[in-house]
Amino acid sequence: MNNQRVKPYERVQLFSGGGSRFGYYLGSYAALAAHDLTPDIIVGTCGGSLSAYLVHLAPDPKDLQALMCSRELYRVITAIRHVAPDEANKRLKLRYMTHALKRWRLSKQRDNGQGQRQADRYERLLNELQQLAMFRIDNEQYWLDELSQFAASDNGSAADKTTSEIAIIASRLYQAPIDSLYNEKLALQELLFAPPCLPNSASGLAEEQITSPAHIFANGRIHPSVKVQTQWDFAPVIRASMADMYYLPPTYITELGWCLGGVINLTPIELACQLGDSVFAETKAGYDLWLAAPAIQHVFGFDPNERLAAVHGYQPISVSPRTDTTNKNRQLHWLPFADNEQQLRGQNVQKRFNLKQMTVELIHSDYDGFVQQMQAQWQYGYQRTVDYIQQHKL
Repeated sequence: MNNQRVKPYERVQLFSGGGSRFGYYLGSYAALAAHDLTPDIIVGTCGGSLSAYLVHLAPDPKDLQALMCSRELYRVITAIRHVAPDEANKRLKLRYMTHALKRWRLSKQRDNGQGQRQADRYERLLNELQQLAMFRIDNEQYWLDELSQFAASDNGSAADKTTSEIAIIASRLYQAPIDSLYNEKLALQELLFAPPCLPNSASGLAEEQITSPAHIFANGRIHPSVKVQTQWDFAPVIRASMADMYYLPPTYITELGWCLGGVINLTPIELACQLGDSVFAETKAGYDLWLAAPAIQHVFGFDPNERLAAVHGYQPISVSPRTDTTNKNRQLHWLPFADNEQQLRGQNVQKRFNLKQMTVELIHSDYDGFVQQMQAQWQYGYQRTVDYIQQHKL
């Protein structure tokens, strides 16, 4: 008798970040769909959460490509802007580079939160993330409203077997109850915004059984359990997932509190392998040692490169029994996207460091340039995925 638990999905795809290069996930999804490998569920984090939403709106690759190159999406992307120097000075007259150097220094310490009360650390971190975020979203309350017109008429229908379900990862600033047994250093918790049917005892994915993998690297900074939400709306959740430290400020969600980005678990490989037999993830380049890695370590308390090494070395323990036992349905597939920054150089929103103002500026192209960028990203993701499928005879 086989005691293995049947997983709820056959195929899972991870959209793990991407930033303004989020379009290559859409091309990768289209390649899987073209080879009868459409994912049953997509887990999106950070910029990948926006890509997941676009797939939700337009699951057919032809419709998806039209949405990707639409003026509506162009307006969504260009609504993300840098904070003007005078606006930054009004918030607090601090220089970004000074604080980047400070985070680099603090990241070298084993525990820079030691000795601080939890409430004090919570307030201090919230203020820092709000005041030093480099970017903002214009008209944020209605940011994604224009995209809703692209939703397929039968989207979400039980009869529509080709539509991927969507899950999104973010995080929140966490305050332990007064009588909590957890360490006072706890300040953050991973959030999983899941399809309503996901956390159930039959699949072994009840909330108390989902552990945040980053907590073992974080020296007590991250709560060990994941907070699962099954009732949620896309717009605030995508905003929360994209709110990585020092990029966008935290956003408030009722009943969860202040939420910030998905970098707490950028490549949720453990969750993906719990969810499905066949997982399509991506190889990722290491984190920059001067800016990105210190920022993550300062806020979340773990070395992201150490976590990334664990992700790339992960081996699934077991798979569920199915009638089709080919490699096609029982493998962890690593799509080769680690070089996307080099291959797509110039094919995304550009950042420019203003030495005089000590700020980072966003430079958006015009609409025609945006379309060219999106098409280049799509083609990169599509071709890399097709090459992998052909090489491994999926």
